[in-house]
Amino acid sequence: MEQNIKVLFPGGFKPITGAHMDLAERYAELPQVSVVVMMIGPNDRNGFNRDDSMKIFKILNNNPKIVIHQTSIPSPMVASYEYLFSMPQDTVANIAFASSTKGDDYVRIKSYGPDIERYKLKGDKKGRKIAPGINIEELNLTADPLLDKNGKPISSTTAREAVATKNFELFANAYPKTDPDKIKQIWKILTRVEESTYSVEWWKSVMEGAMGTSNKKTHDAKIKKLRSFLDKNDESFVYEFEQFAKTIFGAKITESVLTENYIDRKELAAIEPTINAYFSKYGIKVDFQGKTTHFIDQINNPRNEGTIRVSDIEKLFKDLADRYGEEIKAQIKDTPTGVESDYKFDVPIHMPFMLRLAGPGNIKLIPRTIKAQRRNWQSNDTDDRIYKILKNETANRNVSLISEGGAAGHMAHPWDSHDLTFGDMKVIVRRGLVGELNIEEAVTEKTDGQNIQVTWKNGQIGFSRNKGTIVNPMTTAELQAKFDNRGPISEAFGEAGNDLQQAFAQIPQDRLNAVFKNGRVFANMEIIYPATRNVISYEVAVLQFHNLIEYDEKGNVVETNAAGGALIQQIVKDANADMQNTFEIIPPQQIKLGRVDNFKDQEAALNNEIDQLRNTYGLQDTDLVTDYHKAWWANIIKQKAQELSYELPEQVLNVLIYRWAFFNKETSLTVLKKLITSPEFLAWVLEMDKGEFKRLYKENMEPFESIFLRLGVIVLQNAQNFLAMNPSEAVQQIKSELAELIRELQQSDDVKTLDKLKIELRRIEKLGGFNAIVPSEGVVFVYRGQTFKLTGAFAPVNQILGVLKYSR
Repeated sequence: MEQNIKVLFPGGFKPITGAHMDLAERYAELPQVSVVVMMIGPNDRNGFNRDDSMKIFKILNNNPKIVIHQTSIPSPMVASYEYLFSMPQDTVANIAFASSTKGDDYVRIKSYGPDIERYKLKGDKKGRKIAPGINIEELNLTADPLLDKNGKPISSTTAREAVATKNFELFANAYPKTDPDKIKQIWKILTRVEESTYSVEWWKSVMEGAMGTSNKKTHDAKIKKLRSFLDKNDESFVYEFEQFAKTIFGAKITESVLTENYIDRKELAAIEPTINAYFSKYGIKVDFQGKTTHFIDQINNPRNEGTIRVSDIEKLFKDLADRYGEEIKAQIKDTPTGVESDYKFDVPIHMPFMLRLAGPGNIKLIPRTIKAQRRNWQSNDTDDRIYKILKNETANRNVSLISEGGAAGHMAHPWDSHDLTFGDMKVIVRRGLVGELNIEEAVTEKTDGQNIQVTWKNGQIGFSRNKGTIVNPMTTAELQAKFDNRGPISEAFGEAGNDLQQAFAQIPQDRLNAVFKNGRVFANMEIIYPATRNVISYEVAVLQFHNLIEYDEKGNVVETNAAGGALIQQIVKDANADMQNTFEIIPPQQIKLGRVDNFKDQEAALNNEIDQLRNTYGLQDTDLVTDYHKAWWANIIKQKAQELSYELPEQVLNVLIYRWAFFNKETSLTVLKKLITSPEFLAWVLEMDKGEFKRLYKENMEPFESIFLRLGVIVLQNAQNFLAMNPSEAVQQIKSELAELIRELQQSDDVKTLDKLKIELRRIEKLGGFNAIVPSEGVVFVYRGQTFKLTGAFAPVNQILGVLKYSR
């Protein structure tokens, strides 16, 4: 028997049943089988469609050796032939077809072999031939097909009939080895029915007692008042209390932009004399045409976050020569490699390079690669000399605190960052489970306070809460006026302003100017004041520095120093100014992480989910998560085009993918309307663009979000040293408040608020219930130079408390 056999399992699969998965699993268990490919056709069957079956497959399958392939051929047998015809003529592979040794299935599969041999020798009517190196193996299982609990063969027909007659018990018979919760998920998909509410038992598990008559009247009055207000002001009001700033990494180049700006070797040759002229006085000559350089391959890479043009390349080398020519000339004595990071572009351009001596006074500068990306370049070689070119700088080098040390990056959830690979996700999972998220920087707590930014400009302190006040910071008096007459909030911001002004007055101005660059750099910080509690209870009043952020003259972020919080707090402490009238000024709270006892099992479970997502579109660990999102959206868009008989141009497909997957609206609707020739398809696009795509965006992101929220729960449950002084009391207070609010809402007839509650309670339940709650918003860590956060159950808890605070 041959090894490394690929098993093809074609079928209608409308829907996929436990018997289908059982047969696939039994093949996957064979040591000679490398992969089982379930091939699903396009046609609907009695209202059951392929999209449903794809969702069911994701629920049922947890074996990385089993994948599903969507074919455009309705006939399973013809689809199998087409699969083999599509393989290149030099393919060498061992192929088997899935079947039992009993029944019509076996007879049908037996006929495949002779047909394929004929197609290898003579080809089909179109003259196509199957590759001669494809070897057909007979790999049949002798076991009987899976039976239901009544001893009857399982069939899709019976499952369809059960759905049609709303007979859940009969339907469940089609999945005898499946967890009951998963069967319920499948039932919901096929019946299009959601549970209207939680069971009585479930409600009892999270609350005690019931709302009394008096409380209910008070609650109803408040709900009525809120409803009246919303009706008069904005019928489309949505409860959105969790605002996450996001940087979506990913390609912004559409086909048209790439075609217009593509740089070839001729264009590089044309500018080479100009670039060499910049470096000539230093005895340096640039060579970016060599075969060994990766530079030529990466200029046009669609993964760049901004388009790199010929003029950009000229400017890139001019900036490097003007600013660091003399230093590069001297550098070759110590180390032959360096990196230029030029922040003068809208999207910074990074260029690693190496130096070679080509004779006395003759140095070759060879670019190794090039990339446009917003976050800092992270070198693999610790000997690389880093040359940063920041906006509005003179040619004289004046390295500041913001550009020294510390990893830079935007703080996002791992699932928000599309420049991570699937392999990166697994590394984050492992580091979290073994307590090693601090490999690159110390792990700190994400605290639950009021955000503010502070700077030093024109000899006085300044404050900011938004982009406008970055350019023109508020004075202490303006900050206090902004938050006047708001009770404890006024106290928090008012006293914070006073204490910070007093603290900065004790620090030498030259140190403040060195850090804050006359208002270009801000310290991002949090006001933690017990009277203004959000979700987490703190017993101390502190001003906690997080990081330092540099902005350009328009208020756009240039660079973030993740370690800047500790740096600025040390400066305050050195001036003996950290203890003020109301607040103590503190650095980020460092968190101690523990190793999870069963980390191998947890790692295997989370990695299995990552693998399932990766395998959905045949990706590898080295592929970006961006590639998954592109494929996911491409599938939706192509299916709609096919449904409307619209021949979808590649340019239109790319524009829509980036518009909906990455919120990239560089191509306007006006232009898009001209590109789309089908009125029906255009109508669908315009309707989607009104907001439906946001629902699909959440659906697309949900499996990634689920993985890292559960990782966050595990990490936080094994963490210590939270800022909350009495962690157990803080947790109990959160649980009590949740239970009280749930009791109150149980009597409500506000459908929108109740639906919101149900969604967030499902999220908590999926994360492990109320046991997942910890006395912290989350932790902040650095991976490959980018700052991330893990938040666990805080997000849904915050949503519930936020919604109900406004609805009572």
